[in-house]
Amino acid sequence: MKIAIIGAAGVRTPLLIHGLAGASRELRIDELAFWDTDSERLSSMGRVSEAMAKRSGLSAKLNVCSNPEQAIAQADYVISSIRAGGIEARVKDETIALAHGLVGQETVGAGGFACAMRNLSVMLEYARVIEHVAPRSTVINFTNPVGIISQGLLNHSAVNVVGVCDTPLETFESIATALGQNPFELDFDYLGLNHLGWVRSVRDRSGTDLLPQILSSPDLIQKCYRHQLFPPDFIQRLGLLPTEYLYFYYFPDVAYANTKRSGHSRGQAIAAMNKELFQKLAQAPETKLIDIYENYLRERNASYFSIEVTAGEVQKKGQALYSEFSGYERIATLVLQALQSQAPRPIPLTVRNNHALEDLEPSDAVELPCDVSSAAIKPRNVGRAPKKVRDLLLQVKEYERLTVAAAVNHSSDSAVSALLKNPLVGKRDIACEVLADYVVAFGDQMPLAGGEGDGKKNALRTQF
Repeated sequence: MKIAIIGAAGVRTPLLIHGLAGASRELRIDELAFWDTDSERLSSMGRVSEAMAKRSGLSAKLNVCSNPEQAIAQADYVISSIRAGGIEARVKDETIALAHGLVGQETVGAGGFACAMRNLSVMLEYARVIEHVAPRSTVINFTNPVGIISQGLLNHSAVNVVGVCDTPLETFESIATALGQNPFELDFDYLGLNHLGWVRSVRDRSGTDLLPQILSSPDLIQKCYRHQLFPPDFIQRLGLLPTEYLYFYYFPDVAYANTKRSGHSRGQAIAAMNKELFQKLAQAPETKLIDIYENYLRERNASYFSIEVTAGEVQKKGQALYSEFSGYERIATLVLQALQSQAPRPIPLTVRNNHALEDLEPSDAVELPCDVSSAAIKPRNVGRAPKKVRDLLLQVKEYERLTVAAAVNHSSDSAVSALLKNPLVGKRDIACEVLADYVVAFGDQMPLAGGEGDGKKNALRTQF
């Protein structure tokens, strides 16, 4: 088996190696081919990955490649996790949004739109390479925003793609922990889009739904989320357990105010952590690489969601570095293992809808529980979304469709329409202003016709 990793200079690559090592008996991987446009960072992550493979007992050959064709050629699986423009682009995405009074976040709102426009354009270019040199491969897409990237690849390429994200499994594990239950022994009824999902029921092996027990207890509700993310009375009125990214949709003013009060965005915090990480790795002997890397992971995990929810208060309690149930590396290995198995395994994934979620189009990308095996990836039929969340679901999906159209057709009209439909933007004057600023900041990386710079910015401001 050959697995290609596109975006292998990302800081989570050694984490992925750890996960693949744990599943190596079942997967029998021969080669892991690394590719990234940032050769310097790729070298550092390659060193840490080699050390991780050695410690974990992964015997597969790790091959750092000089071009994407070499990495992808004849791969059985292609794991994609790119960020066009690097962490510096994320910082711009978030700070430009914040400058316009909007939530500054990587995957949702105006920042998520800008990230999607750049990443989808690049991922479609990689899709052409995959179609040519590994047409039978399965693409396991981590590239954010996963829902929009998957929607674009499903409808504008011939690659076999499935979107993956650790958010649903981490939500399930948090719920199980709050209940004092083993997450492996519970069944979670879940539906939505990537970073826009809700748990409708939690059943134990006897078939009893435990959600009413959670909803009746403010203490249990708070235990389901880090930083006590949602007020218990809000969850009780909703009657569902949303994933953590719904915080930005339900409480955007609070998220914005906390971020401004902290003095920096999450992207800026990550950029500082990354700079320190790579400085330490450059000077470290092989024996210290994993310690440095794992300390970085602990710091990053402890600060997750802290800026937007608590203005930067870090919680270090209960921050397990590796989980047997959830996490970035766990969801990837679960998918790979299931795709090698004859017996279907249930995994929440972003896939083509095919009528499974009745409120959306068959061609839409949705995040649903899927039965995954070597024969197929089949989303479970979940019927209609609950009435209390249906309007938001439909609005965000229309935003995602318009964003894909803007990137594929290089259309400023579709880009403005997408931002107008986005629940975290919504106003025409702000949509035009923020889009103009992104065009100036990123130039040709924003796939819109008509050039770049101040001329394009002024044109956008006057056209709409």
